[in-house]
Amino acid sequence: MKKKFEFIKPKVMKTIEKDPESIFRELQIPTIKGLWSQQADILREYYERYKTNSDVAIELPTGTGKTLIGLLIAEYRRRCHKDRVLYLCPTKQLAKQVYSKAEEYGLPASLLIGPQNQYPEEEYGDYVTNKAIGITTYSAIFNTNPYRMDDANTLLLDDAHSAENYISSLWTVEIKRKENKEVFEGIIELFKDDISDYNYTRIMNGDNEYYKPIYDLIPYPKYLEKLPILIELIEANINECRNAKHPWSKINENLEACQLFFSWGEINIRPLVPPTKTHSAFSDSDQRIYMSATLGDGGELERISGVRKINNISIPKGWEKYSNGRRLILFPNRVFNPVESLKVAFGAISNQGRALVLCPDNRTAQFFISKIEEKLSEYHILSSSDIEDSLEPFTSREKVVLVLTNRYDGIDLSGDICRLQIVFGMPEATNLQEGFLWNRLNANAVLSELVKTRITQALGRCTRSNDDYANVIMLDPNLLKFCSKQENLIGFHPEIQAEIAFGLSNSEKIVSAEEMIDFMNDFITDKDYFSSINEAVTDIREEYEKNTKVEVQKLTLNVKNEIDFIYALWKRELDRALEKAKLILENLSGGKELDGYRAWWYYLAGNTAFLSKQTIPIDPNLDKSYYSSALRMSNGISWLADLIHSVPVEKDVSPIDPYLSTQTDNIESVLNNLGLEGMRFEKNMKTLLDLINSNESKKFEKGLEELGTILGYESVELKGGTAPDGVWVLRDKFFGFEAKTEENEEDPVYSDACRQTDGHKKWILEHAPVHEGATVDAAMISHKRMIRKDALPQSRDLYHISADEIRGVALRATSVLRGIRSVLAKDKEPNLFHKEHISNILTEENLSYRDIEEFLKSQSLDDLEPYN
Repeated sequence: MKKKFEFIKPKVMKTIEKDPESIFRELQIPTIKGLWSQQADILREYYERYKTNSDVAIELPTGTGKTLIGLLIAEYRRRCHKDRVLYLCPTKQLAKQVYSKAEEYGLPASLLIGPQNQYPEEEYGDYVTNKAIGITTYSAIFNTNPYRMDDANTLLLDDAHSAENYISSLWTVEIKRKENKEVFEGIIELFKDDISDYNYTRIMNGDNEYYKPIYDLIPYPKYLEKLPILIELIEANINECRNAKHPWSKINENLEACQLFFSWGEINIRPLVPPTKTHSAFSDSDQRIYMSATLGDGGELERISGVRKINNISIPKGWEKYSNGRRLILFPNRVFNPVESLKVAFGAISNQGRALVLCPDNRTAQFFISKIEEKLSEYHILSSSDIEDSLEPFTSREKVVLVLTNRYDGIDLSGDICRLQIVFGMPEATNLQEGFLWNRLNANAVLSELVKTRITQALGRCTRSNDDYANVIMLDPNLLKFCSKQENLIGFHPEIQAEIAFGLSNSEKIVSAEEMIDFMNDFITDKDYFSSINEAVTDIREEYEKNTKVEVQKLTLNVKNEIDFIYALWKRELDRALEKAKLILENLSGGKELDGYRAWWYYLAGNTAFLSKQTIPIDPNLDKSYYSSALRMSNGISWLADLIHSVPVEKDVSPIDPYLSTQTDNIESVLNNLGLEGMRFEKNMKTLLDLINSNESKKFEKGLEELGTILGYESVELKGGTAPDGVWVLRDKFFGFEAKTEENEEDPVYSDACRQTDGHKKWILEHAPVHEGATVDAAMISHKRMIRKDALPQSRDLYHISADEIRGVALRATSVLRGIRSVLAKDKEPNLFHKEHISNILTEENLSYRDIEEFLKSQSLDDLEPYN
């Protein structure tokens, strides 16, 4: 007789309330004798104050048992609330790591990674029936169809700040030039009339290697006007744009609530903040717990997650001076030029074998990789895809460099795995929106807080416990500038403040790249030397405290209104959006540090009014008022100089000179790169004067290029034997040079030299991004006073510049920049005052582009004394 299935009768389990500490005691984990007092403090605060709140953030510095705390809270929610709990990690490799920890602690867990239709049924069943904590990646939740993971009651977001791009990517349509060239160029062509001619020509030119990055935004009225055509263009090609297909489905009905950003290689269409509350897999959960090494100030976690209010459990008392290892942080740019600074990095890599390199974007990463391939050809170079499942490709090699883009958290390289970390590039522009706000609007008050958070996260990648140690190279002039500012330094944990202060002081004393490399090597290899450094940093650590700036407090208070504004716009509640924009601007009033961010919100308010007047009854001039307020914020913002032609403005708004504002932007960048403190500026000015005062052609030509740079001009890469000896570019103004400084001043100018100089105009037209309507001029620089009569026909429309006079300009320019630098160095923060000051001084000192152009064209070549 066939045996019948022996069914069971489910037991009705009574829920017994137990706090997370009690659950820990029950587990009796062999490897953990007991909770640290600070861990217990966090668990108690969570249980007593926040267990019923919908959004809770927990600050847990690296090496403080964050995973145990997260898993104990997860188990509490599973046991006592009968919740389906998902523990979210940035990568598969980290999900596996957390799963291993759960097994070690004796906690029921299901590892759910990879395609959702391939989850092991038993593992998934244990999660969905509340028998195990689900451990997965952010992409399992933040995708357009999280059909098996859309009903969690509790979400734990590990390394919450690293979730930024995982979250925002769900609402960001990315069209990349490399992958979808025709669609990319089609969109650029659509908005051709709304992009500066200079940027349009650069983008369509197809050569981005030699020029500064482009961060730009289509003015909202123009974006709205051409939106129907844009929709048709994208819809017709969306199947070929694989990365854009799913985000397009999330935003294509709310495009009025988005902006279109673009660069040389990418287009982004996205809302200001991800509207996560419209994504049920996230918003339907009862509780969301965000865990991070640093919560930061200014409300950036709320902006990242699209949540208006997150309750914070900050570092417990006693951890404010806690050490999670020792880092020797050095700043090569404090004393060395970019080439020597890279030499330090590659020397350190050669000494230590394995290195982690963190870059903000692909452009920066590709540059560093190209230099590694050139200098350290025997090294393996790995990227994030190589370690997605396991660190073994990195840990199994002795000569290997792991280069990660926009990954400042979510990777653990403890102990001997890696003793060298390089932060290459300022982490302020990890997406196009950030790049635009930082580089084009100086709206860096809120972004400065993100930069601090990313630096803090980055510093925890190679030191994971209190006895760990690593070298850290900060390799970027702007990183040096950021960390040198006391007002930025006070926002860091005291431990990091002490390490940065120690690194800045000692970097300044080092006289050669070899000495800096040896310093790092001794720190790693000599125990007594390490102990003395550790003791020195520990001693000064007691002098530091973390403080929050007043303007940052304003940003924190304002974040609720900003999030409300985004959702109101998303839901087309335009009255409410206008009300929130008004409140935001009122709260941002006062203090020049917030001027750039305030200009941005005037622009957004103008956009909202422009959209609203087409659908609801409002003051028809409200958009003009807001746009005009944005334009009045500064005469030094180059983007506003172009914006005035694309938005309605009041009659009394004065046009901003686009050439002067671009020149100002470029000079500010030069000063930042050379450092507002330290000796690099003076060393570079001396080198410039030495070069341009030399009659030797190669030296003079290099000096000419450097002079153009400090005057706010850009250069063109000089390829080929017929290239000019220098080209200065300011937007659509091009000036080529033929230098004859080696020739005898008693000799006249011959016709061959005239033809050579005139040929530079043709070279520029063929090799530089010159658009129709641009001006192209050329001049000869020499000591000569005469020209042969038979050369006069070839000298028409060419200019002559005395070598001595251009040397005089160089001397005056270095002096003026020295004065500007001294004023900027005294200021607390980069802000719009810097641009206005530079712009005003250039005009006062007769070094504006107009004055320089007048000087370059002051003598026609055919005005030289005729010679038979």
